[in-house]
Amino acid sequence: MRRTSPGASLLLVAVISQACATGVSELVHVPAGSFVLGQRGGPEDQGPPHLVHLDAFRIERTLVTVDAFAAFVRQTGYVTTAERRGTGKTAILGMDDWQWREVAGVSWRAPWGEANARYIPLRGDMPVTMVSWIDADAYCRWRGRRLPTEAEWEYAMRAGATTRFPWGDEVVPPDRRPRLNRWEGKTHHDNPASDGWIYLSPVRSYPPNSWGIDDPVGNVWQWVADWYAADTFARDLALHPDGVHNPRGPAQGTFKVARGGSWWCSAGTCHGYGLVSRGKTRPEASFSNNGFRCVADTR
Repeated sequence: MRRTSPGASLLLVAVISQACATGVSELVHVPAGSFVLGQRGGPEDQGPPHLVHLDAFRIERTLVTVDAFAAFVRQTGYVTTAERRGTGKTAILGMDDWQWREVAGVSWRAPWGEANARYIPLRGDMPVTMVSWIDADAYCRWRGRRLPTEAEWEYAMRAGATTRFPWGDEVVPPDRRPRLNRWEGKTHHDNPASDGWIYLSPVRSYPPNSWGIDDPVGNVWQWVADWYAADTFARDLALHPDGVHNPRGPAQGTFKVARGGSWWCSAGTCHGYGLVSRGKTRPEASFSNNGFRCVADTR
């Protein structure tokens, strides 16, 4: 899927050290190249397949953590949309499969509410959640970075793979080693947690993809820069049959795209984990399974 010059190998994927003491993620260099975005035979908004050409960029190795977001809040006094609104959407073990509750008093500090804080502990090295697209964009801008485009996100998470997951087409690989945090119960009334976690997992709990990027899928839905449209891929193919360069998505819309799935997604419900599913929600919405990572342009 990735097409680069012969010298563009893992040697190009250099990890650039950042201020680790504040929890800010390292940046991984992603080389310029081309890949096929979209699939045949899936939901309408996941196709058609079309060629995408991308310039080089750098992407954060991990999802933005609670500790990193806390540093942002301490230094800026930023108040998230959930805190301003006073509510956010959350879900816990025992709820019906599609039942998300609007809960008062939730925040990035307590994404399941204060009453559940002692039963669902939140660690500083877990991805920050209960952050809207607006909050994620504000954090990345403060860091001197930006949210990835949808194409950049998938290209980086694939790391050259052409399969449904970075390691193959099956959610559980042949070696039976868990590779992502997902919901394993047949319904949301049960979760055996053989992957080690019921809710969020720390950002380096599983092996990274072949470019050294952690949590390429699962754990939390990852906000990207693009507005959502069901026909985005079809329009790009029609306008650029030989390949679209650095696509940015529609100029406007109602929903923002999120990718990668989350701890709440399972084979029995949303099927959202993996490299091809396109999530969408309003940019002001806040959920306990939405997070993000930032990118930086190369100079």
